[in-house]
Amino acid sequence: MTDYYVGLDISQKSTAICVIDENGKPICEGVAVSRPADIFNWLKNRIDIERPFRVGLEAGTLSTWLYRGLTKRGLDLTVMETFQAHRFLATMRNKTDKNDARGLAQLLRMGGEDFLRVVRIRSQASQETRTLLSVRWHLLVQKTRLENHIAGIIKPYGAIVRRGKISPEDFRRNIITAANDVESQGVDLIPIIMPILDLYRLTCAKIDPINEKIEAIAKSIPMVSKFMEIPGVGPITALSFYSAVDYPERFKKSTDVAAYFGLTPKQIQSGATDYTIGISKRGDPSVRRALVTAATVLLTNTKHWCSLKAWGVRLVKRIGISKARVAVARKLAVIMHKIWLNDDKWRPKTINNSEWRKLANVKITPALESIL
Repeated sequence: MTDYYVGLDISQKSTAICVIDENGKPICEGVAVSRPADIFNWLKNRIDIERPFRVGLEAGTLSTWLYRGLTKRGLDLTVMETFQAHRFLATMRNKTDKNDARGLAQLLRMGGEDFLRVVRIRSQASQETRTLLSVRWHLLVQKTRLENHIAGIIKPYGAIVRRGKISPEDFRRNIITAANDVESQGVDLIPIIMPILDLYRLTCAKIDPINEKIEAIAKSIPMVSKFMEIPGVGPITALSFYSAVDYPERFKKSTDVAAYFGLTPKQIQSGATDYTIGISKRGDPSVRRALVTAATVLLTNTKHWCSLKAWGVRLVKRIGISKARVAVARKLAVIMHKIWLNDDKWRPKTINNSEWRKLANVKITPALESIL
């Protein structure tokens, strides 16, 4: 039986701590520096750490570091889902660190296994992989923003430069050429745009080494290589899914994985009202984005036909490409989890003649033009 329940409200510099007993009565409260050693010493000096007690904290940027540091010191830690903890703490009249720590302790005490939503801390290797993927994504976003900004600078002078599917060197060359062309208007743009062009070149130079490192990591993990056998799934999608799930056994059903990444419809039900709206978009947006991208590639760029693509094409005909690719992304998440859980491999079902004729007779629409 647990004697104490401890709530930790984490901030960058300090952590509010509240200890309550099994009846919910506060025993001691205070503040410690947000470091594992300081929090542990605070508890050690105020309660008998030999007696059974649980420690709860809300998931956040520092929760992984504190979890590893405190569990190494023998504490029983529970990391609670941010959404649930936030809604529970919102019931309190005053929003203070002290009240938040007390509320987290009470939530830990009252929440059973079927109610309390516990966050599983990822392994160190998965966390490092996710950091690498995050850095790559932000570099790509910065590259696109720089391209748009540079092209927008010279556009008022009548210079239109192509963007998108073009190499960084070609884009830089076209910008310089366009800037030279507007000199006839008496405007010298080269000294103005060169600093941002240098920043653009530096940003682009950092992306390729990261892509090579991601591909090397993906090939070194056997399960990720199995994911990449699925049409449309590349190193980014496979590695994003692998590092985000980390422990496939924590999902009771494979369909729960799709809900974990926010790819399932959100239900609104109260009394006689019962309807669903768009996908919940809960969970990791980077994995959801990667899965939707893989589904789009499967539907539009993959030439090899299989049952999964045929199913997706039929969905495109019925509900449109936007909703169909989300449904295919949901299916991809389920398939990859099944492969991982059963240590299996991708087993595509071939399309028989009747199914192919049925697809071939589909009326061509703008959405289907790029698929069939």
